[in-house]
Amino acid sequence: MKRKTFINTISLASGGAIILPTAGLLQSCEYQPKNRVTLQKEDIGFLNEIGETILPATEASPGAKAAEIGNFMYSIFQDCMEPENQAIFLSGLNELDAQAAALFNTSFIDASPIEKTKLLEKIQLEAIIYNEEQEGMEEILPHYFDLFKNLTTYGYFTSEIGMTIARDYLPIPGKYEACISYKIGDRPWAT
Repeated sequence: MKRKTFINTISLASGGAIILPTAGLLQSCEYQPKNRVTLQKEDIGFLNEIGETILPATEASPGAKAAEIGNFMYSIFQDCMEPENQAIFLSGLNELDAQAAALFNTSFIDASPIEKTKLLEKIQLEAIIYNEEQEGMEEILPHYFDLFKNLTTYGYFTSEIGMTIARDYLPIPGKYEACISYKIGDRPWAT
């Protein structure tokens, strides 16, 4: 083999060895959405971002993330939701993350606040159309966005932040106390 041919062959082989792994790295930079089969504690951050997009912080009051809405939604999902609604909720989380990946090539968590808002507005329109199509049906299943929005607003406005900062709180019969000791036989408060 001639020296020139040998050097060209080695150059091509070593160049390919450098280029091919780089191409693989570039392809792996594309975000792959997670497919959830159950709700995990790790998803609380995702739920916080959904809640914060629905009820963001303003100058007057903190947002849903400050009220730890993700923990609330997680607790309701685990302890109170019917299995049908749990399935809708989980498929909604997967769908939301998949749409964020398709539109923005990132997870919903890492999307910009403007992108998150645009995506949730799009999904809210889908929910409105879905609910109109469900009218008159015997069994109406909720749209996953309705579950997100209802849990966010309920959890936020029943939290200490929602009760004392977002609303005009009048302490009747007294100040807000998250935990009050209860003895068997005590009567509940009436307002």
